[in-house]
Amino acid sequence: MDWVPWLLYAHILGAIAAFGPGFAFPFLGAAAGREPQHGGFLIRASHTIVTRLILPIALLQIVTGVGLILAESIDLLVARWLLVALVLYGLTLYIAIGLNLPNIRRLIEMTSTPPPPGAGGPPPELVQRLANGRRYGLAMTGLIVIIVGLMVVKPTF
Repeated sequence: MDWVPWLLYAHILGAIAAFGPGFAFPFLGAAAGREPQHGGFLIRASHTIVTRLILPIALLQIVTGVGLILAESIDLLVARWLLVALVLYGLTLYIAIGLNLPNIRRLIEMTSTPPPPGAGGPPPELVQRLANGRRYGLAMTGLIVIIVGLMVVKPTF
């Protein structure tokens, strides 16, 4: 049996399920910026989406991707586009798991209790962590766009 079509199907479906929701986060963040009273909910909802949907499927992408590499006997030294895509994917996972997830957890801690009356605006750490989250999200989105481009175009270099 030829597993390539099934692995490719699973890989493409996984990419859509894992990375599609992430493209909505900037719009949701902008909406929360206009209505900050809903920011805590958005942070918690984003954490749930990331930990229960995006990251598990993103990690499953490794399985289907390795399956495709093995099923098609791809030499990574020849298919340099794929090697570059894998390195960028590793970087994306590092940003997601190593940087963004701890940032989100700290944001949840910081927004779990209401600020004291007359606090006079958000704490500087909260503002910085929100900015970090935007930067991490932008970096991950850009990397995913580049990875998909490499997967589709398969440039020779």
